[in-house]
This record gives sequence, structure tokens and C-alpha cells, in this order.
Amino acid sequence: MKKYIVILTIFMIVITIFLNPRSMLKKNQNQYYIKTGKYHFALILKQEDSYWTRVEEGARDAAKELGVTITVLKNEYFDKSTHLDFIDRELESNVDGIISYSLNEESYKNLIDKCIKKGVQFVTVEEDTPKSKRNAYIGTNSYYIGNLLANRLLESIDYRGNIGVIMENKEDGLKLIGIHDEIIKNKNVSIVDTSYIDSKGINTYEVIKNMIIKNRDLKGLICTDGYATSTAGKVLVRLNKVGKIKIVGMDDLEETLRFIKIGVIEGSLVRNPYDIGYKAVKAMYKIKKNEFVEDTIFTNLKYVNKETLNEE
Repeated sequence: MKKYIVILTIFMIVITIFLNPRSMLKKNQNQYYIKTGKYHFALILKQEDSYWTRVEEGARDAAKELGVTITVLKNEYFDKSTHLDFIDRELESNVDGIISYSLNEESYKNLIDKCIKKGVQFVTVEEDTPKSKRNAYIGTNSYYIGNLLANRLLESIDYRGNIGVIMENKEDGLKLIGIHDEIIKNKNVSIVDTSYIDSKGINTYEVIKNMIIKNRDLKGLICTDGYATSTAGKVLVRLNKVGKIKIVGMDDLEETLRFIKIGVIEGSLVRNPYDIGYKAVKAMYKIKKNEFVEDTIFTNLKYVNKETLNEE
């Protein structure tokens, strides 16, 4: 009888491990990784696109150099509830550190503080939660981005006229504040419309088209999202507004660069996602080794326009 009980117990243990491989293995979408390095970090991306793929590439290269294991979690499109669940799951799986996109709001603050309380270091990337107890932030200066975008657009419209702003999400307030702080210095320029696109980008074309149609005297458009920037170029072409409305936007999508070369888009502010991922893993490694890491590490930006592209 005892022999059968032992066999049954072993069988149940094997079944439990098979059904819950996270007890031994770490999940990255449909793949599993056995911890091989001294440390195991989780990288939680905002979504699956070309920008965040480059963040992942930088993180993986740094992890390879340092000999640490890294698990990458991502969703096709950003969904706040799913994203928070990713963080919570990795916290429960006892990783050594979490590197994640974040938002400056209470739900992220509470979860980050929970990680720190449990001894799991936390580094935010690209967007920050400054009031949390996170160990460091690696990414761009959102307020400064807003300043730069506004300055470039002001130059292109000769500091005169009505402009619109296309934002990716309402939580990204620092970019909008940066834009406003520059625009209000110029009494001949007014922000007449601010619109938001959804996380999947489904409504992007319609949002931009409706803004332009509604505001007939629009002279300029600021886009704080890479996809919105290239889409705005398409809208101008189809509405025959090229040259009549100036666009300044974000990132270096292939279509955006093409529109810049032919004069549809004035210019774009380009971030360095590879550098963000690379520096985030390096920072987390230093934190685990109790080495000094700055609270905020800003990565470089560059502005590309027709002139700079022709020089390349």
C-alpha cells in the first residue's frame, strides 16, 4: 500500500510541474528558458513593434555580455491591465529584477512599490513613475521632447498660426506640458486642438483627418507618436494639404523618412531604443551588485529633417 502511495505522490508532482512549468522555467511568450546566469531579469515591453524590438535587442546584447538570463514579455498591443498583470506575474516568479515600461499613475506606483518591498529591484524604461520607489529610470526626457517638438514646429510656421497636437495616450502628460510651455511664449501661436489615438492605432488616420477638417486654418501639427507621424503624412497627401500644414513628429519609421525627403513632413525627433534596453540591463546589473546607479539616465535624441537626411 505504501508503495502505491509513493508512486501516486511522484506522479502528482510530475503532473503539477508539467501543468505549471513556471515553477522551474521562465516564460517568454510560447518559449521557456531555464535560468543559466547569476541573475535573472524580466524585461516587460510596452507592445510588439519595431521600436520595442530594438529595446529588446539592446537588452539581450547587454544580458549576453554580463552573463545574465533575461525573460521578455510583450503583448501585440498595449493594454494596461495585461501589462500590470505581466509585472505581477514576474514578481511572483521571484526574478532578481524587473525592467519595464511604466506610466505615471497610481496603479503602477503601487505595483512597483510592492516589488521593492519584496526585494525585487525595478527599473522603468521610456516612461517613468517618479513617485514610486523604483531604483532608476532609463529613457528619454518627456518634457524636453515636448519642448523640442514645439520649437521645431514654431520655426517651420514662422511663429504664427494655429496648431494641433496628436498624442498617443492621456497619461503622457509631461510631453504635453513641454509643448504648452513653449507655445505660450509666442502670442501669435495657439494650440486649438489636442486629440488622442488608441493603443492599437486603428483610429489614427480618422483622428488626424477629423482634426484637419474641423480646423480649416490649421498651420501646424505635432505628433508625439511614431505611427501617428507617418500617418499624418498620408493624411496631408490625400487631403492635398502638403505645404499648407507643417508636421513635426517622432521616430524614424521608413515611411516617415520618405515623407521627410520629399517635403511632406518637416522633421522628426528620433530616440535610441537600442541604447535604452542596453543601458537598462547594465543599470539593473549594477544595482544587484550594490554599485551606484543614477536615479535618472536620459538617452540621446536627434532631430532629422530633409537637410540632415541628404547629408547621410
